Amino acid sequence: MDKAQRLSILDDLIKLETVNGNEEIVANYLKDLFEKNDIETELNKYSDGRYNLIATIKKGDGPILGFTGHEDVVPTVDDNKWNYGPFNPKHIDGKIFGRGSSDMKGGLAGLAIAMIELNEDANFTGNIKFIATVGEEVGEIGSEKLAAEGYADDLSALIVGEPSNSTSTLAMQKLIHTGLIETNGQTPETRIAAFCAHKGSVTYKIVSRGRAAHSSMPELGINALDNLIAYYNKQNDYFTELVKTEDDVLGTTKPSVTILNAGKQENTIPDYAEMTVKIRTIPEHSNDVIIKELKDLIAKMNAADPNMKLEFQLLSSNWPVKTDLDSDFIKLVKASYKDVLGVNILAVGAPGGTDASKFVQANHNLDVVVAGPGNESAHQINEFLFEDDYLKYIDIYKTIATKYFA
Repeated sequence: MDKAQRLSILDDLIKLETVNGNEEIVANYLKDLFEKNDIETELNKYSDGRYNLIATIKKGDGPILGFTGHEDVVPTVDDNKWNYGPFNPKHIDGKIFGRGSSDMKGGLAGLAIAMIELNEDANFTGNIKFIATVGEEVGEIGSEKLAAEGYADDLSALIVGEPSNSTSTLAMQKLIHTGLIETNGQTPETRIAAFCAHKGSVTYKIVSRGRAAHSSMPELGINALDNLIAYYNKQNDYFTELVKTEDDVLGTTKPSVTILNAGKQENTIPDYAEMTVKIRTIPEHSNDVIIKELKDLIAKMNAADPNMKLEFQLLSSNWPVKTDLDSDFIKLVKASYKDVLGVNILAVGAPGGTDASKFVQANHNLDVVVAGPGNESAHQINEFLFEDDYLKYIDIYKTIATKYFA
């Protein structure tokens, strides 16, 4: 494809309003695009209006390389604050503005175009499975369904097209200094990076049930908030030990209490209180172990006090993802970047999660790299993507695939 065609496809995807739903319009667009280019596709229904898409090219009997990205985008926050309509892509001073440009329709379009161009290359002899998912931004629901149905089982490696760059070297340095990106002590030569790992997450709710009473006679009630605070303090003791373990790429586990609710009236002892917690996890202390230890803590507290009625409710568990820095796959990825960009890039640890969590949970031997043309403007007003980054990543994806099957 020429430059105009590559840019037109991205513009088309940005125009499709897929805020946490209605991803079928993206799936249908990609299906038509692939089929026009003689690539086999399959639609996988999640629910009405929400379809995952799988496309494959098979040119040999060897391993299968996965390309994956998500079809949904986050809300626009406040349309009136955008300089241009969030679903009306604008190309200005080398930037493409629009919701999803960075996260991650740029990566999704880049992977699709790379696959089409590889399919047209008579010298390419590899096998690629392209997976576009629904609902990544609201719990990775599409990848969870596909993983459960075996779509990742035959993959040997996976490229996730999520944004892995910063808008500038200064922004990259700031992210490093805050600890959001782990560089393992290395100094980056460029703002462009690849993520060889990212943290997982455990999200849960603790519910405390008590007995209501008038605040003038609190002894007649059981204060659910008091019991929840007692748990909160025990949980903090647990977290103090939990964060002592450190991963060489991802750093430490990061626990955060994010929501606390209790009581409806100032003169009534609350009979219900709840707390929501999100823990960003590392491989050294697995999700399953954390969940078990928290449940054990609650069981001990309930057993020790008959007035303590605490419940653990698991909301989600997404595994951490890590491919060894010294693995052949990460070495190949870094060499591919060097071929296209002419500079060395770092393979680093990312702050956020991706659909790879679900695919790795199903296929434990999967090598993964997160590599995409976005930046930290993702989820923000006036989200944008550097046009040049987008075009270069198409060539990076093609180079990785070509080297992988060499």
